[in-house]
Amino acid sequence: MQRRGFVAWTSAALAAGFSLELRQARALARGVAEEPTKDGSIFGGPPVLQSPASDAITVFQGVRGLSTGWVEYGTTASLGERADTMRHGLLPLNGLVQRVRLTGLKPDTTYHYRVGVAPIDFRGAYKITRGPDQFSPVHSFRTLSDEGRRASFLVINDTHENMETLRGLSAQIAAARRRHADASLPSGGPLFWNGDIFDDVRNDQQIAANVLTPPIAVDAPGAELGYASQAPMCFVSGNHDVRGIHARSLDMFVDTPGGLRYAIIRHGPIAFVVLDTGEDKPDAHGVYAGLGAFEAYRAQQGTWLDTALRDPRVQRAACRIVIQHIPMFGGGSCEGARQHWAKRLADAKVTAVISGHTHHYAFSPAGPEQPFAQLVGGGPAPEAATLIEGVVDGTTLTLTVRGLDGAVRGVHEVPVAG
Repeated sequence: MQRRGFVAWTSAALAAGFSLELRQARALARGVAEEPTKDGSIFGGPPVLQSPASDAITVFQGVRGLSTGWVEYGTTASLGERADTMRHGLLPLNGLVQRVRLTGLKPDTTYHYRVGVAPIDFRGAYKITRGPDQFSPVHSFRTLSDEGRRASFLVINDTHENMETLRGLSAQIAAARRRHADASLPSGGPLFWNGDIFDDVRNDQQIAANVLTPPIAVDAPGAELGYASQAPMCFVSGNHDVRGIHARSLDMFVDTPGGLRYAIIRHGPIAFVVLDTGEDKPDAHGVYAGLGAFEAYRAQQGTWLDTALRDPRVQRAACRIVIQHIPMFGGGSCEGARQHWAKRLADAKVTAVISGHTHHYAFSPAGPEQPFAQLVGGGPAPEAATLIEGVVDGTTLTLTVRGLDGAVRGVHEVPVAG
């Protein structure tokens, strides 16, 4: 859609009663009017890896025009394998994102990959023209492993589309990965985006811009690699991520294990238990117009935990960490999470819960009323934003909290269950 089309759409939307803030309208204009670069490239930034496993990973690629896509990969830079996404005999055709799942991979193995795209001029069922193939640079990643005594991971939360905060976090993520490499920690530690990527989800262009091409600190080393082309981003749903008329389109741009927003992810000695706390108000609240069923959803996850916490990936893990957007305990916490999950997680000897939502960094150790440690990340304003840096080394989980300036705001050591 060109800019004239955007203006017409916006006028129609306003006439129909939609009220777009100026900031939102400008973001939408940038999204729908985006065109290929001057050199004809339709790549919309570096790839984004998601939904990691010991034998699989999903590659997302933002694009600037209608195209089809695939991934070429292998254990050497010469690649040699190709993966396509076929559904009902059709290969992908999309103007915002290409998405390919790589399966059958070997655990704890470095893979090289590049994304291929081909522009498509689709005029009609029998009038389709394919443009020349285009390719991304070759990137690499390492699959996860169930083995080892050392591992690292990162957590951000509640970015709420704040461009300055996202840019600052990208620099801190790059710095943290350099520290982990210098400490000889295993590569590929996941980045958990722990809820509230959005204020509310208004359109697909907005989703693509935030998830696939968030602002990057261009002067940071490795900025050309983006934020998740070498190590995966793991999406954790927040209450704002289920709001808005396009919230149900989010799955086109994020992948989660088994297509569920609650899952087990094993990384070295750590078993991550990802849970979806849903909305922060009762389902009957008038603002939802009866469109939410989060109380039943949390109960469903409680039943799932009965089986998931017996999974060997959890039981054999030295450290068990829960990632959920709304805290389990304290101010702004989720009563439904406590009711359905807290005892089950305590019985499984969870090491810590990492959350967000309150926009205030806080740590509370385990105690009589709280059977495991809880760390809550900061908020969307640059002065409140945090990067949580987790390292498990032997018998200790060290959680380091940094601000956008890189200054350490707190270091918390928690013994692992073993």
